[in-house]
Amino acid sequence: MLTPQQTRKPGQSFVSGLIAFTIFWVILYVVSHSLPDKYLEFTKINLEQSYRLSPQGEFVLTDQRPIFLALGKINSEFILKRLTQRSIDLHILVNSIKVDAEKIRVNLIRKKYNSTAQDSPNIIIHKALAISDCEGCNIWHQTYRKLEIGANEYRKFDNFEEINGLINNLLEKINKLEQINNQQISDIQSLKPNSGMTFFWSSPSGSAFEVFFFAIFGVLTNLLVTSVEYLRNSNFQTNERWVAYTKLVYGPILAWILLNAIAVGWLDLGQYEVSTYSLPLLAFILGFFARKTVNLFNKMGKKILGATEKSIQDGPAQITARRRAALEQYLHSLKPRNINEIKQSAFDIQKDIVKTIVLEKEASK
Repeated sequence: MLTPQQTRKPGQSFVSGLIAFTIFWVILYVVSHSLPDKYLEFTKINLEQSYRLSPQGEFVLTDQRPIFLALGKINSEFILKRLTQRSIDLHILVNSIKVDAEKIRVNLIRKKYNSTAQDSPNIIIHKALAISDCEGCNIWHQTYRKLEIGANEYRKFDNFEEINGLINNLLEKINKLEQINNQQISDIQSLKPNSGMTFFWSSPSGSAFEVFFFAIFGVLTNLLVTSVEYLRNSNFQTNERWVAYTKLVYGPILAWILLNAIAVGWLDLGQYEVSTYSLPLLAFILGFFARKTVNLFNKMGKKILGATEKSIQDGPAQITARRRAALEQYLHSLKPRNINEIKQSAFDIQKDIVKTIVLEKEASK
């Protein structure tokens, strides 16, 4: 009499084991991603470290790569361009209101108008620009209200037409600055991962785990599809199990290495965009086609070793020449190419000059 174990076709136990392991892997993935964020802070990307928005509305980009990776290059580039352009417009307006405030100060002295230093538009403007940390406060709205109090006072005098014209012009520009600041805050809100995608881990360490999880999913799916097909045709080879076991090991490793190669620019996916939330999909594909991934890795390795061998034959002179050419190209890219970039360079130089003068004066005390 045959036992249930003896009546099984070759490979049925193997497929049953794959199904059980796949279910376990799905449960492990869902449970690990369902833990409260306070236990998994390292898994969420923090894009706020890549930029800074001053209380006045000036946008400073320190590192665009995490933003490109988290949001996609096409979507984020458009937002970053808007933020940068508004920062340039803000610089121009700020310099303009400084000039207007100084004109008002001179005219008030000429009119022998007695006012406290706190009420002077010049002081109010400089105080607004000096604020470096003011979370949640609307600096330009507060500045507008303070200047409006002085404007109402000046309108009481008949011979203050020129000053009233300057203060009205100043208030109009402050209102424009408030609008720019509000638009900047609105765009900054767009520089955050989609709430619908926050289930995925998006930090560098979290993305590595996502690649590992989904590469395993890809390998398991391929093994299940292939094994069931062999079982259906009754030609399952038991010694092929070791091929499956090795795939579960080298599949995730090669997927992780190739995705790193894509991230640093050694490989390109053509029209397919790479972002934090496309990494699981790419990892699944690389895991599913583990054997083709091996062939792809072999080609990349041969290409790299071939280039290394050629550099040895060429000697250090060729390497130095290539590095010099790359440096010249980089320096050329730093040169301003349009009027907005020239303005931005001028503002940066102006800041450096002011800092240098202040440091020299402090040193001479």
